[in-house]
Amino acid sequence: MKNLFFLIIISLLASCGTMQKNDRISRRHDMLNRFSKTEMKATLNWKMGDDILILRKNKTFRYYSKVIGIVNSGYYSGTYNQNDTVISFKFYNNYKPSFFKSDTLIIGKKENYQILKNTDSSNYLVIN
Repeated sequence: MKNLFFLIIISLLASCGTMQKNDRISRRHDMLNRFSKTEMKATLNWKMGDDILILRKNKTFRYYSKVIGIVNSGYYSGTYNQNDTVISFKFYNNYKPSFFKSDTLIIGKKENYQILKNTDSSNYLVIN
C-alpha cells in the first residue's frame, strides 16, 4: 500500500512539474531578469485561470499562464520598447502566445480600467 501511494505521489509531481521544451528554454533565458523591479503588470482572466504580463524596468518582460493556480501552462519572455501608448515586444526565439496577434500592444481605456490590447482583437489585458 505504501509503495502504491508513493508511486502515485511521484507520478503526480512529475506530471505537474514538467513544462514544454520551449517554455523551459524561455524561462531559463529569463532567469537573471527576474531580479529587475516590475514596472507594469497586466492580467487577462479567463474561466480556468489567468494570463499575466509583467514588464520590468530593465526593458524585459515575461508572459505566463496560471491554470487553476498552477504556473506551468506557458512561459514567454523577451524585451520590449515603449513609445507613449504603444509597446513593441521582441520574443525570445520568436516563441509567442496566441494572444499576441502582432508584436505590439496599445495602452487604452475601457470603462474605468487601463488596458493593453491588440489592434485587431477584442481580447485585452487589464493593467493592475
